[in-house]
Amino acid sequence: MSSNRRRTLQTLGALALMRAWPSLAQTSTPGTTRLLVGFPPGATGDRIARTVSPLLAAQVHSSVVVDNKPGAGGQLAIEYAKTAHADGSVLLQTIGSSMVIYPHTYRSLRYDPFGDFVPLGTAATAPIAFVSAARLPVKTVGDAVSLIRQDKSVAFYGSPASGSVFHFSGVLMARAMGSEFTHVPYKGSAPALADVLSAQMPFAFLALSDILEHHRTGKLRILAVTGTTRASQLPDVPTFPEAGFKDLVNREWFSYFLSKGTPPELVARYGAALRKVVADPDLRAALLSAGLEIGDGDATTLAATMQQEFRQWRQVVKEIGFVAD
Repeated sequence: MSSNRRRTLQTLGALALMRAWPSLAQTSTPGTTRLLVGFPPGATGDRIARTVSPLLAAQVHSSVVVDNKPGAGGQLAIEYAKTAHADGSVLLQTIGSSMVIYPHTYRSLRYDPFGDFVPLGTAATAPIAFVSAARLPVKTVGDAVSLIRQDKSVAFYGSPASGSVFHFSGVLMARAMGSEFTHVPYKGSAPALADVLSAQMPFAFLALSDILEHHRTGKLRILAVTGTTRASQLPDVPTFPEAGFKDLVNREWFSYFLSKGTPPELVARYGAALRKVVADPDLRAALLSAGLEIGDGDATTLAATMQQEFRQWRQVVKEIGFVAD
């Protein structure tokens, strides 16, 4: 082969590579990033991912494709992300429960939240709402506590899953009020919500983003939300601490991670991109209107939150002796 022909082929090959991997020269990130989400299409986490992904793509100059891998409360997506190449081609969006609660409740968890992943930051948090069926004669948390103590037929609450922050919010409430309050686990938010709407389940702990419109139309009643500040979309609904339950402050968070071993320059680029995405005014408006709160997209904050909540839930799970498997 002549040297001219060889140089021509090399040039054509380089041009083809640039077209296939348009961000390679600019950011060293792969041409397509798979954003793994451990929940099905339509779930809150999926909606967040599909809102974030085009903005993130614009920042990293790369396609970002949402890849749903539902199952085991988000664990399947995490396990997949753990084994992915540490080259920035796979990004994980997961929930707080899977990183700070599951390690204490599952004996055979196949990932280490701290050893297998690098935190990037949080896009959004979901206040956890304590809701009652519309037919119940309660308008406040105090009314609910009185009714639960007086009528054991309504001393039940539903949640999207055993061993989740929603489940344990009810545990903390029961401990604080010193009364029996039995947990009824569901396979996801949708069936739990359906039973509250039909009054088959008297109370539930659910993500505010899943039930906000039903509260507005009077189909159910939100009595309180977790957190230290009131939800942006419900300024008239008190927080649990305002209602006398100081320990109910945790919210479910939706955060981003890369697998351990990802080159520091890629971690830095994705981290900077996420911070810019979270600051986007259109994204903030969309998340707030959906009943979510805005994360800060900061890796240091996420790492500190993980450490603090990991210790907190370890103590709670130990005290109640809960085991998921």
